[in-house]
Amino acid sequence: MFLVRNSRNINCNYRKPYVYCFCLESIRLKSSAEPKIKTYSHTILSLKTNFPARSNIAKKEEIQKAAQFSELYNWQREHLSGPEYVLHDGPPYANGDLHMGHAVNKIIKDINNRSQVLQGNKVHYIPGWDCHGLPIELKALQKAKKKHKNAPTDPVNIRKIAREFALDTVESQKAAFESWGVMADWEKQYYLTLNNGYVKNQLHQFLKMYKDGYIFRTLKPVYWSPSSRTALAEAELEYDLQYKSTEVYVKFPLEVLPDVVNNVAKGKQVSAIIWTTTPWTLVFNRAICYNPLMKYSVVKLSTYPDELYVVASGLVDSLKSTLDVDVERLLEFDGQLLTGTKYYNKLVKESLPFLEGEHVKDDKGTGLVHTAPAHGPEDFLVALKNNMAVVCNVDEAGFYTNLDDELNGLPVLSKGQEVIISRLSDSILSRGTYTHSYPLDWRTKKPIIIRASQQWFIDTERLKEKAQAALEKVEILPPSSAEQSRQGFRAQLEKRPYWCISRQRAWGVPIPALYCGDDVIVHEGIIDNLCALVDKEGPDSWWTCDVKHFLPEEVLKEYDLGGKVVTKGQDIMDIWFDSGISWSTLYPGGYSNKAHLYSEGHDQLTGWFQTSLLTSVALTGDAPYRSIFVHGFAVDDKKRKMSKSIGNVIDPATVIHGGKDRNSQPAYGIDTLRWWVASHGTQHSQIVISKKLLDDCQSEVIRIRNILKYLLGVVGSMEKTDFEKTPQLNYFDQYIVQETHDFVKQIKDNYNNFRYNHVAQSILFFISNKVSSLYCHCVKDRLYCSEKYSNGRISAQMACHTIFVSLCKALGPILPHLVEEAWQHHPLFEKPFYFSNEFETLPPNPVDSSIMDAILEIKRDICVSAKNENLKKFKANIKLGLDLYNKLIELNSKDDVSDTVLCEILELSDVNLEVINGGKKWLIELSESNKDQCLRCRKYNAMENSDKCMRCEKVLNAL
Repeated sequence: MFLVRNSRNINCNYRKPYVYCFCLESIRLKSSAEPKIKTYSHTILSLKTNFPARSNIAKKEEIQKAAQFSELYNWQREHLSGPEYVLHDGPPYANGDLHMGHAVNKIIKDINNRSQVLQGNKVHYIPGWDCHGLPIELKALQKAKKKHKNAPTDPVNIRKIAREFALDTVESQKAAFESWGVMADWEKQYYLTLNNGYVKNQLHQFLKMYKDGYIFRTLKPVYWSPSSRTALAEAELEYDLQYKSTEVYVKFPLEVLPDVVNNVAKGKQVSAIIWTTTPWTLVFNRAICYNPLMKYSVVKLSTYPDELYVVASGLVDSLKSTLDVDVERLLEFDGQLLTGTKYYNKLVKESLPFLEGEHVKDDKGTGLVHTAPAHGPEDFLVALKNNMAVVCNVDEAGFYTNLDDELNGLPVLSKGQEVIISRLSDSILSRGTYTHSYPLDWRTKKPIIIRASQQWFIDTERLKEKAQAALEKVEILPPSSAEQSRQGFRAQLEKRPYWCISRQRAWGVPIPALYCGDDVIVHEGIIDNLCALVDKEGPDSWWTCDVKHFLPEEVLKEYDLGGKVVTKGQDIMDIWFDSGISWSTLYPGGYSNKAHLYSEGHDQLTGWFQTSLLTSVALTGDAPYRSIFVHGFAVDDKKRKMSKSIGNVIDPATVIHGGKDRNSQPAYGIDTLRWWVASHGTQHSQIVISKKLLDDCQSEVIRIRNILKYLLGVVGSMEKTDFEKTPQLNYFDQYIVQETHDFVKQIKDNYNNFRYNHVAQSILFFISNKVSSLYCHCVKDRLYCSEKYSNGRISAQMACHTIFVSLCKALGPILPHLVEEAWQHHPLFEKPFYFSNEFETLPPNPVDSSIMDAILEIKRDICVSAKNENLKKFKANIKLGLDLYNKLIELNSKDDVSDTVLCEILELSDVNLEVINGGKKWLIELSESNKDQCLRCRKYNAMENSDKCMRCEKVLNAL
């Protein structure tokens, strides 16, 4: 006999919660009943299903066809009565193969959409592609060059090959998205930014913003890519954090000194020292800026005792360290006294002014800033404020132009810069290498420059306040990183002075402007004529048709253009403007029906999220979305960004179908890929993918598949009419049904709050701790050995059916292929799971779950005392407090045939309950059963002089 005196004092290593003694099932003790040679295995109601234990990756396409994946989007639009749910798709670039970022993005969106459909909501989701721009143009030209040796240079041919490349890419990407199970009408309902309708809408939206004064053309310094020969937006840059620039400290002799400096100069030469990491711009120097609110000093350097120098007081020590010299301070004075100071620049052979500049700081350099108006945003503003001419003598390829013969044609970032440094040799106090973050062209990976040119801009300064106000009304998800994302979004809006939307390339939507001398003409009549030509001849008409075809009579008269030379502009629109106005073409009911959700990676806080907000605020006064979901980037197991140069890029197709080396690149299938996205794709800014994580995800999917197989086996023998029965449920059945409904509510809440990783965790927990090791394990005897149509067996089958349907609802958004495959093996299957509106399941009947908590705690103590022996071998006398006794006594009522509910859960042959006196929680007396083992059900409750228990005897007699 085993005695457990107080369960609170038992130290047990069994895993909590509810994972009890599952291994005991394998312990079989021989019965002492005679004869022992009889077998009743043929009388056992075994569980049968044709649902395979392992997924067949090759059959996923068959499953999609059988489950009518391609028809689901339009079906739900026609049949669901729930409210409209709009998820607007951010268009990926049609410029090449898909990567794990695409998988994360599209699968997260699909999980959301499918969860909405299962809740009865009508989803509006139109996938799209960004088809214009430099990334596509470059790849198309590279492909053409390989094929024809020489790539075309004329715009029309460039556009032709770029369009073909983009359309081919769209088809291959579309096929992949569809194979991943992403719900959409892939045949008819998708948008391309190159389509005629889209282009015409974009032209009209451009006109509206131009008329409202949000779009203008002017000369400004912009990010310029010499390698691509075009202006770039901030979102088209990537930063090299370890970029090495040449830095120089240069002295410029002062010609007109402040009186306070003259007093200490005493005839010595006084020079200003400037620091720059762009020596190539020194030939364009037009001023030195100072801050009137800072303190400045006149100093003497030990290496140049006959000269004096002016630097910011706060940077004297830094200068001493950099030049490695002794520095003597002779005078300190207020910066405002530098007003009127002039210096000489021998590169341009001119005397130039000192000018005030709010951008001047004393955190690095010398506190005196070299100013080249065409090559810096702050420099440009200083020039405007002081009515200085802005002249750019660097061409589109990054070469000096319109200078002297030695410099003309030299690249500014290499040979040209060396010439400048050489000319300044005796004026350079120090030359070194400065390592810092520097912008590169995101496609060519080569450095950019700042270059002033005539460009088209959106006045973001005018839009900022409205955009910030609109953003405050937008919900940002997930909640765990919402504040960080909101702050980042605000900061990006705040620091953006303007948005350059013109590009000097061929592949894009033309900026519909005509030019006559210095006049720029943007007119509704011109755009109407262009749109008519787009309908007739396509978007290339801007390049193929003569300018006269775009000029209506009213424009000729209004601008007095008779006999004058009129030309077409050659700029195209920034692709961020292309995609940024996509909201204006897609929503049912017009602009007022804004999207419920935009869902993209966190890089889009500076990209599509922002450009969509700015254009929508300009055109409608409000944001185009109610909420945005910001997900992370896929990185390798060392948290490195996927890069071809590193060689760590993982192709989703390789994850699904396997690679050349199946040991290192096994075929995981689409279920594992989607489970990985759900489990890891929504809670971190960096989404790690590795073989170990994929192996773990595959194991989890197999566990899910196995429980579905078991549940299908439970209901496999049922007829359709059996599901209409209303069996009497005992406490155990009611408990699991209630737990199942609570589980579904929890899953729904997690889906609606984009906690997909919590969904995955909840599913695994429910399967392991509620379904597999608790209910299914404990009701096996009922399912295998009870009379086929008994109430107890039918109730267990219906409970298992309820669990199955609920799991399918929980799993459907993440693993639709698995759910549809499993549903095809269910007796009720007539049409795909997603097309089935109603399921016959058991309704919840609230029960006291604390009773089950107590039973399972008692069972844990019994497991410890039984020391891993078969629990069916034992009977227990349990003494309890009165309150718990009154709750359990009803569950221990006997009918001489079936086990009591308490025996079934505790897996004991017999239980006797008594009331305990005193403060102890309970006392358990465990002893071996004095009955023989039933050779049919293997429980130790055989009748006297028999090899069967009373229940099995009754079942066999009825056969």
